[in-house]
Amino acid sequence: MDKSASQKIRLGIFVVVGTLLLIAALYFIGNRQHLFSKNIQIYAVFENVNGLQLGNNVRYSGINVGTVGKIEMLGESEIIVEMMIEEKTAGFIRKNAIATIGSDGLVGSMVVNILPGKGEASFVTSGDTIVTYSKIGTDDMLSTLNVTNENAALLTADLLKITNKIIEGKGTLGVLIADTTMAGNIKETIDNLRTTIESTSNTMYKLNKLIAKVDMMKV
Repeated sequence: MDKSASQKIRLGIFVVVGTLLLIAALYFIGNRQHLFSKNIQIYAVFENVNGLQLGNNVRYSGINVGTVGKIEMLGESEIIVEMMIEEKTAGFIRKNAIATIGSDGLVGSMVVNILPGKGEASFVTSGDTIVTYSKIGTDDMLSTLNVTNENAALLTADLLKITNKIIEGKGTLGVLIADTTMAGNIKETIDNLRTTIESTSNTMYKLNKLIAKVDMMKV
């Protein structure tokens, strides 16, 4: 008899504790997802949501102000995101605000960041759609980097081929570098050309002086 009563008491304590833990968990999740606060819905259309999921945070100037309530495809390159924003903080968000999708840290979940727009505008109301700005995703960055590396490798290979041909004396530049006689002739030609230019300059200077003297005699 006593044993049966003890078991019932233990069972009752277990049920009460379990119920309290369940209520606490539901409250924590609901509070985190803003289920118990008054919200408004605003929307943003993206070309790529980069792994954004329902329930991810929405931030305004770095402060959590809501969560992602719905993600729907509108077309091949249009995805509409519904954001549940707390009504008390929506009074700070204007219609010219800009929505972007970023990562919560290096390995964190994705978040929607709302940035203040420039200039004056009225505050958002439920049902408004704000403009978006798409950042370059990691896949796009890696793809671009891969193409750049391939181009750099091709350029290095071409430069190596050209350098080898020059060293071997192939091509005009290779011949000029390898043939010391031709290089000497070119240097001599350049020296002669410089001397000719200097001589012509002196002759023109003397001719100008002579013309000036003739003009003065006429006067």
